[in-house]
Amino acid sequence: MLRITASTVVAAALVGLPRVVHSPRAAPASRTLIVNAYEYTFKAPDSIAAGVITVRLVDHGKMGHQLSLARLDDSSSLVRVMKTLTDDKVHTGGIRWRGGVESAFPGDSSETILALEPGRYVIVCAYGGENGLSHVSMGMIRSLTVTKVVAANDMRLPTTPVTIRLSDYHVDVTGTLHSGRQLVGVENAGPHRHHLIVQRFSGKATIDDAMKWDGKSQPAPFEDTSGGAAVLDSGQTSVIVLNLRPGRYELGCVLADDAKSKPHYMLGMHDEVVVR
Repeated sequence: MLRITASTVVAAALVGLPRVVHSPRAAPASRTLIVNAYEYTFKAPDSIAAGVITVRLVDHGKMGHQLSLARLDDSSSLVRVMKTLTDDKVHTGGIRWRGGVESAFPGDSSETILALEPGRYVIVCAYGGENGLSHVSMGMIRSLTVTKVVAANDMRLPTTPVTIRLSDYHVDVTGTLHSGRQLVGVENAGPHRHHLIVQRFSGKATIDDAMKWDGKSQPAPFEDTSGGAAVLDSGQTSVIVLNLRPGRYELGCVLADDAKSKPHYMLGMHDEVVVR
């Protein structure tokens, strides 16, 4: 597995183009924020009205890209926050990570659903490149303003049949993941930042094989990476779209609390589920 910090997240390649799946309870209609990714830049609207928003990452590049959304504190300088992000700091002050699209394949797109309040945000791709530099440090960072609306918005995310709860250092699944496309709620109930990767085991590979893997050697213990939730600060939630094939999957978090700490999965933050 890769070791990453809060500003260097794993880009997980979603299978196919997700579509919205109806949840058991009617949710407020969401608007769509389309973000186009290239090497190494984003093209997106400068602003969007607050509320429940479907964030769609469309990858026009030749490699996988990721979209994390972070809200700036009212007292933060946009220039300072952007500098600390591009410098790849372990602890970036002045922002709260709100989730996002964990990754999209080249030529494809992926979605997540977020409830965004008014404020200043940054859109980041922190996937690590082959040259050792994160994509954000090469220019994949863009500001976004979420504007106030005249009438009060319903900020409820869709109710989902499956919820994945992240804490220090556990992954708890309520409900049953199934094959095909589905909406899944993800919440960070721990004091530290977490994200979620969903990876399908290859053949007879086990958790032990995954724990020993260096992230590069072949054969890899994972056949593919099937989505997840971009980094969430404590108390933040998102609804992700998963498109799963039958098989055994590992759910985990590979962030680290700081440069000297072990990745969260090495502290027990992983779970294995069977998808039928």
